[in-house]
Amino acid sequence: MKRGLSHESCITFCISHLTGLLSSHADSLPLYTAESEKLFAKHGVDVQVIEFSSAADQQKAMEAGELDGMMTDMIVTGLLKKAGTDVRVVAMALGAVPQEGRFLVVSSPNSNLTTPQQLAGASVAISENTMMDYLMNQYEQELGIPTAEVHTVQMPNLALRTEAVLAGKDIQAAILPDSLAAYAVQQGAHIIIDDTKLQKNYSQSVVFLTQDMIEKHHDDAVHFLDAYNEAIENLDNHPDAYRDMAMKKANIPEAVASSYRTPSYTAHALPTEEEVSRIMNWMVQKGLLPKAYTYEEMFAHVQ
Repeated sequence: MKRGLSHESCITFCISHLTGLLSSHADSLPLYTAESEKLFAKHGVDVQVIEFSSAADQQKAMEAGELDGMMTDMIVTGLLKKAGTDVRVVAMALGAVPQEGRFLVVSSPNSNLTTPQQLAGASVAISENTMMDYLMNQYEQELGIPTAEVHTVQMPNLALRTEAVLAGKDIQAAILPDSLAAYAVQQGAHIIIDDTKLQKNYSQSVVFLTQDMIEKHHDDAVHFLDAYNEAIENLDNHPDAYRDMAMKKANIPEAVASSYRTPSYTAHALPTEEEVSRIMNWMVQKGLLPKAYTYEEMFAHVQ
């Protein structure tokens, strides 16, 4: 059942709620902050935040019309549009600059793999047809690693992937997001690729709303973004005040807790046209889309 979003001026006829997917990763922290600090109420919008335990469940809920918004990446956004749900990116979660939302390719502690070129011939754990698959392809292109010689192994579960690369039996390397990447390194894994040190910025997570919600409840969408951006400003101005919440929501492993810092974010940010085009073209090459969506088809400037 769809839940209602409204502020007081239209509560009698606004019957759909803004709902958003939150993962266990750091990109969700601004939404949690806005909720805990009552910023949504401050800006006159009623937001219900829902967590999902699987990508399949979130996609079903979105396609069934039970959600009006989601925090995810542009690959998922493109796939939802292909499936018939008209959604538009309205904000960046992480990735406006390379330092936000770090990914590492790491090798097993007992492995001799220490350079990107050694990934040719190695078994690398990824999640196929996802952002991490896309990232590996971009790393390979920039660093001159022959893609055909990298033996990718499908391992969607991040916890199992981390355990597998640390064990170093069937998996020699893996791509991991922070904080699991930091944990793997703390346990002795070798850093093969650090995407914050590459020439281009490849990884972004985003917030989207349905086009129907934007058109029918435009003021609510504006107020939602006002609260979201204020939460980002609070996080960046007072990171220590939100450290405990950040550690809990991001499931920071105890082994790296002492060195953990509250992530930084960029308010009022959207991916660039180059970043969007690169992802869309990759999806076409992979057969995930029949044709690339344009920047205008992917985004809405809500103001």
